Amino acid sequence: MTRLPDLAVFGAGSWGTALAINWARGGAHVVVWSALPQETAALAATRRHPRFTDVELPVTLRPVQDPAEAFKAPLWVSAMATQVSPGAWRDLRRLAPGPPEALIHCSKGILQGSLQTLSQALAEVFSIPVGVLSGPTFADEVSRNLPSAILLALPEPVPDARAQQLQALLATERLRVYLSRDVVGVELCAALKNILAIAAGLVDGMGLGHNARAALITRGLAEMSRLVQALGGQASTVMGLAGMGDLLLTATGAQSRNRGFGELVGRGYAIKAAQEALGGQVVEGMFTTEAALALAQRAGVELPIAAEVGRLLAGADPLEAVTRLMKRSLKSEWA
Repeated sequence: MTRLPDLAVFGAGSWGTALAINWARGGAHVVVWSALPQETAALAATRRHPRFTDVELPVTLRPVQDPAEAFKAPLWVSAMATQVSPGAWRDLRRLAPGPPEALIHCSKGILQGSLQTLSQALAEVFSIPVGVLSGPTFADEVSRNLPSAILLALPEPVPDARAQQLQALLATERLRVYLSRDVVGVELCAALKNILAIAAGLVDGMGLGHNARAALITRGLAEMSRLVQALGGQASTVMGLAGMGDLLLTATGAQSRNRGFGELVGRGYAIKAAQEALGGQVVEGMFTTEAALALAQRAGVELPIAAEVGRLLAGADPLEAVTRLMKRSLKSEWA
C-alpha cells in the first residue's frame, strides 16, 4: 500500500522540483503534480529533471499525473508561474475534495490586472490563510544539496504551534528555514528584486562598473523598503533573506534569468532577442514591472529604478535610462 504523502508540490518546473527533491532527500514523502502531463511523465520515466540532469529523484519523491494523488497530502506547495496560478488553482479547487490543512506558495511576482499578491489571490480561492516561501535560493543549488537558507512567512491566523510544525517539516540539513509573519512584505520583496535584478544586469551589460552596480542595489533596497512599508510590510523584512538576501543573489548571480536578461539588453539585444537568447525561460521581472509601478502609484510611492526598467521594456534607450537616474534631484539617503 502506498504511503500517504507528507506534502504535495503543484508545479514541476525547476524550482518546484528542486524543493521536492530537497524535502524528499530530508525524509519526507513528496508527490509532484504538473498541469502538463508530459512533465510528470518525463520525471517518472527518467527520475531526473531536464534542468539538473545530474541529480536523481529520491525514492520518496513520486511524480503523479492525477491531482487526486496530490490532494491526499495535508500540506500543498504551489510552485506554478505567478500569473497562471490563480486560474490553475480555481480549476484544481473544483476537483479537490476540500481545502488543504495548509497552503504555501513559492512563486514570485505581482498579479497583473488585480495587483494582488499571490497569497491574497489564493486565499480567495480556498478561503484559508496562505503562506509564502521565499529567499536567496537558486534551484539547481537546492537540488544539489548545497547549503541554503529560506524564509517561511505565515499569516497570523496560523497558530504559533502549527507554524513551528510547518517550519520543522520544510527544514532539512541543507535547507535552513526561518519563520516570519510578514507575508505581504516577503511577497513584495520577492517581486521587486526581479525588477531590480534586470536593472543590475543592464549595468553589467553596459560595462558601467562595480560602483554603479553597488549603488543600484543599495538604492533598490530603498525603493523596496518604501513600497513594502506603504503596503503594511516590515522594514526588517527588506533587510533580511527575502529582501536584501534575495536581491544580492538575483542581481549578481550568473544563474539569474532576470539579471541575464538585463545584461543582454545592456549589450544591445532587443527585448525579444534577449528573451530568445535565454531559451524561453520565464523572466519574472518583465511581468512584474508594470504591476509593481501601478501598485506603487496607488500607494503614492516613487520607484525610480523600476520606472526606468518599465521604460526599457517599452523600448527606451538604456543609456537614457541611466542618465535620467543620475540626473534626479539630490536628496538625503532614505528620503
